[in-house]
Amino acid sequence: MGAGCVPVPAGTIVAKSATVIMTTPAASPANLTETLLHLIQNGQATAALEQIDPLLAQQPNHPGLLTLKAEALRFSGRGREAIDVYRRAGAVGGGARNWLVAGHLLVAERRIDEALVVLHYAIAEDPGNEEILNTLVTTLFNAQRARDGLLFARRLIGLSQNPTYLANAALLLQSNELYEEASDVFKRFISNTSEPATLGAALVPARFTCEWDWIESLQNKLSAYYGRGEFDRTHEFPLTHITWCTDEAFNLEVTRAYADRMLPRPQPLHTAVRQAGDEGRIRIGYLSSDFCNHATMHLMAGLLESHDRTRYEIFAYDSSPNDGSHYRRRFLDSVEHHVDITTLNDAGAAARIAADGLDILFDLKGHTGWGRLGVMAYRPAPLQAAYLGFPGSTGTEFIDYLVGDRIVTPESSAMYYTEKLCRLPHTYQCNDDKRALAGKPGSRTTHGLPEHAVVFCAFNQSYKIDRGSFSVWMRVLQAVPGSVLWLLAQGAAAERNLGQQAQAAGIAPERLIFAPFAAPEQHLARLQLADAALDALVCNGHTTTSDMLWAGIPVVTARGRHFASRVSESLLRAMDLHELVGQDGDDMVRIAARIGVDEAYRRSLREELTRRRRGAPLFDTRRFARNFESAVSMMVRRSRSGLPPTHLDVPDVLEGFTPDTLAY
Repeated sequence: MGAGCVPVPAGTIVAKSATVIMTTPAASPANLTETLLHLIQNGQATAALEQIDPLLAQQPNHPGLLTLKAEALRFSGRGREAIDVYRRAGAVGGGARNWLVAGHLLVAERRIDEALVVLHYAIAEDPGNEEILNTLVTTLFNAQRARDGLLFARRLIGLSQNPTYLANAALLLQSNELYEEASDVFKRFISNTSEPATLGAALVPARFTCEWDWIESLQNKLSAYYGRGEFDRTHEFPLTHITWCTDEAFNLEVTRAYADRMLPRPQPLHTAVRQAGDEGRIRIGYLSSDFCNHATMHLMAGLLESHDRTRYEIFAYDSSPNDGSHYRRRFLDSVEHHVDITTLNDAGAAARIAADGLDILFDLKGHTGWGRLGVMAYRPAPLQAAYLGFPGSTGTEFIDYLVGDRIVTPESSAMYYTEKLCRLPHTYQCNDDKRALAGKPGSRTTHGLPEHAVVFCAFNQSYKIDRGSFSVWMRVLQAVPGSVLWLLAQGAAAERNLGQQAQAAGIAPERLIFAPFAAPEQHLARLQLADAALDALVCNGHTTTSDMLWAGIPVVTARGRHFASRVSESLLRAMDLHELVGQDGDDMVRIAARIGVDEAYRRSLREELTRRRRGAPLFDTRRFARNFESAVSMMVRRSRSGLPPTHLDVPDVLEGFTPDTLAY
């Protein structure tokens, strides 16, 4: 997606909080237990504690009394104290549910290792408990440890008839790239349930399989709900939705329904706005879980390194895996203030951010996997903006600006954003001109490609491939005899289904050649073996397109109707390659066919790309950084002057504009 994301839930699949079913303590009368439970559950937990503590003084290891105390602590808002008491109750034989509730509370505190310990105790005591299995599945998924959850997911699938539990287990399978297995789980129950909330989840792994009859049946059901204005019933993930639906009104409402369902509504933190005339550096914060070997850093490393430190002070709030990569090291070297928020819950992270007195905070994830938009809900900064990760509106009231450009976010789209638009010149996408140029790729034969045929490629992940885009690609192959299409291998199901679709279009399946995933440097090198790239039309290549252009490969696309389908046009225009943007699929076939059959044109296009790579705005990192900083200054100056957010168009720094020339 905006930075190489895959369509998984935005950081969470949800396990409901467990409630403890009490049994009567052996040493206390049943009516006393009922009295205490009544107090606890009716807002008088403190009064219950006053009665429980004397009893525990006499029987300190009584499991029933310990459970009552833990419940009283939890209901009185003393969750951290309750955790230890639940664990004590579990340790003295209080039952699996004590371990389970302790696990829920620990997860809420983001104490994941401790949570997994107590949840393993719980499942050891009650191996067939679906609620415990579901909690293990969701906890491991959300902690990005999906590999460790396979056993529990498959056990849950074998036991449960609960659609929500089955959906969670299937999404964990999908996170392990078991797309067909995950999709088969949904097929098992989705036709027998009237619960629309499973439809959105079912579409996630389905999109990876390229089984379009099944995919389109799900999309048609979703569209029927949306046509009736029922956006809150299907529980579709915004990132999945924009890969198939270009209706911007639907995009906004699906996203808004998801945000309303998933994000907290806390009281905003009180953050001071620095006044106009403050001579201190502008404090910029970035929030992300992708400060590592991830497409976000492939794009942003140069921007972070190019910030003018005499004018801007850079803070990073980081919940990324520490992968020890080159990109991780560049990130750590490029920010002045690195704050690890991995173990902080949303409220704690927001409080930590607020303490730094930022001028503006950028969320780089939006509704993408393991994002932390919940942190932004507390408004830890006086000005908050969305950038790069999610190609669309966040659908929230606590994000003031979305950074785009005049192509991906034209004026006609403004009504479909809850944010004000801050539009950069040329393109919204930053790029890193220090990135290694493509190395030696080896021969075509070593990559399974024919030496003398025209090689088109389409290296977007399989979830972006829709029937319409694939039809255009097959028409290109028909127009260029002997040509082949080089695709990214993403599972046997996708390869099988794409081969069958090619056959149905009159193209021999052997003309589709699948490449395995490769490290970024190796991938850039092998791209040089292609002659041209064919874009996906509903959800374009984002980082994928800029990779192609950096490697010197022309990308053929068509004009889109929403942010995700306009990205390649934005990037190509920032390279002054308007001729590669068709008006529609037919025009795209015409452009690609000319590249395929006209060798001289193909050669001149490659030469022109190589020439422009160093001078075009797309890959001029310092120029982009100055323009981005101008955008920051424009937003912050309005905020410091007491003016509300408004739509902004940022002039190009090369046109003589500097932050000091701002006027309103």
